[in-house]
Amino acid sequence: MPEAIMGLASNAGFGYLDWTVVALYVVLVMGIGVWAAHGQKGKRDYFLGGRKLPWWVVGASIVATETSALTFIGVPAYVLGALMIENGTFSFAGGNMLFMMIVIGYVTGRVIVAFWVVPYYFKGEVYTTYQLIRRAFGYKTNYVIAGFSLVGMTLAAGVRVLVTAIPLMVVMRTVWPDWTLAYSIVLIMAVALIYTAMGGIKAVVWTDMAQYFVFIFGGLFALFYIPTLLTGDLATPTGAEGWSAIGEVAGGDSVLQWFHLGLLSPSAVADQLNGEVTVLSFLWAQIVEIFAGNFSLIMGLIAAPVGIVFAFGFDQLNVQRVLGCRNQRDGQKAVLLSAFLIVPQFLLFLMVGAGLYTFYTLNNFDFGGIPPWDPATLGEPGPFTQHVYDIVTAASPEMAATLSEPTGVGNPVADYVFPIFIVDQIPVVAKGFLIAGILAAAMSSVSSALSAMASMLVMDFYRPIMSIRGETRGELYISRIAVVICGAGLTLVAIASRGVEFLFDFAFTLAGLTTGGILGAFIFALIYKRGYPGPVIAGMVSSIIFMTIFYFLRETTDLAMAWPWHPLVGMTVSFGVAWLASLGLPEPTDRRSVEDAEDDE
Repeated sequence: MPEAIMGLASNAGFGYLDWTVVALYVVLVMGIGVWAAHGQKGKRDYFLGGRKLPWWVVGASIVATETSALTFIGVPAYVLGALMIENGTFSFAGGNMLFMMIVIGYVTGRVIVAFWVVPYYFKGEVYTTYQLIRRAFGYKTNYVIAGFSLVGMTLAAGVRVLVTAIPLMVVMRTVWPDWTLAYSIVLIMAVALIYTAMGGIKAVVWTDMAQYFVFIFGGLFALFYIPTLLTGDLATPTGAEGWSAIGEVAGGDSVLQWFHLGLLSPSAVADQLNGEVTVLSFLWAQIVEIFAGNFSLIMGLIAAPVGIVFAFGFDQLNVQRVLGCRNQRDGQKAVLLSAFLIVPQFLLFLMVGAGLYTFYTLNNFDFGGIPPWDPATLGEPGPFTQHVYDIVTAASPEMAATLSEPTGVGNPVADYVFPIFIVDQIPVVAKGFLIAGILAAAMSSVSSALSAMASMLVMDFYRPIMSIRGETRGELYISRIAVVICGAGLTLVAIASRGVEFLFDFAFTLAGLTTGGILGAFIFALIYKRGYPGPVIAGMVSSIIFMTIFYFLRETTDLAMAWPWHPLVGMTVSFGVAWLASLGLPEPTDRRSVEDAEDDE
């Protein structure tokens, strides 16, 4: 076994004080859940917080949900690039900070949502975004769009649960080396289920508020602590230390690049085509760069806002918070506050990634005894694995010859680097706060998904199918059962997604399978107000089939398209098919059938 890998056999420390900090945080979260559950009388309190949630708490909650562990861990990993190992030697592929181009679209999309979409949700008693579809096109369309949304949310949120499990696995392996991602997933879901099922959306937004400050503090601590390590033996060959070392190493490798227009220069095109450039080949190279190249300003201004309009205008995950505000004005202020907070937040975690890139480049990738892979899915020989191999070898040498002897070397994943740094390098107590910060970001996204999915199950399926009107006894119990069912779904997706590289991209790619189709239906509803269900359903189904086929073609061929474009492409297909299918149909009457009547009172 290579010497560099032998050094990963020991354990980094996570002391009693660190465990105490994490335990106190879990107790705090559970306490908020108990407090939020007090005084709940029905679904309005459970799913909307009685429509008494302060706008500034909702705004922070929105950002906390969007951040999640996927941002806390995945954004720094994006800056690192792929983590590779060859002949016992680690290296980073080297990423960049071009995600800031997409953040520009995140701000633009929020402004659109605040002034165009939010007013629609304060016209009547609305619990889920899909009730707007029901009003325009009836129950059949509502069932289809809510069903697709549940699938999309389960896939995307399941990946976030997986990311959540990474830091917990890293910490637990300091005590139990064979602790796997699967164990971490189950433990995290158990905690999130308890306080979400008890407190509903009120518990979610108030815990998100607390969690927002915890993980921002954690990110700031890491940002200013890493440069203090870059001295002495960890100075650059030229003697640069601290921030200067980050500028020299990360800047020299183009990791600090944050701006890209989205077009290639003539010389860059010539290099790609080995000097054989024609007008058509030049134009084609530009198209490929725009749609399949690095994140760019063009992508941020055109593609990214579409995804944000869906996420914050029509995705129950975020809209549920806005619906909990006192009135339209408060809902708009909450969305605009999230736009103000999101830019410095993403910049913070991108800079943390640049610091990590510099630190591990200068210390020759010394991970302090914590392997950057999952022992269960990537092949590290824990006692059980080695024991099975030894038994097979003793019983049948012929059969053993068909097996690969465990080597202790797995497939390294960049998403593990920041949690490993925290456990290995951060001082006692501070590392406890940082791990609590990651768990804070994680829990906020998990609890948000659980609450949103449960509200959809109850309001978009259970109540219509059971022909329930108004408040009924036992609905609070049914709502909590729905949370548990959704938790089981997220757990299964998270476990099935283990071993995926670049979880940040993977989560957004999965979400893009359904996002565009649903957004196209909403845009159609807002423009035409009333219509027949057939064209809208055809548009959604066509879009989701198209995006699913494209996803598998992308995995098996050279076909490529960056994930920020997926919602725009899917929306275009959905809206286009719905519009074409509606041509020639008579104008729908304003008279509504008993079947399609609202039952939300």
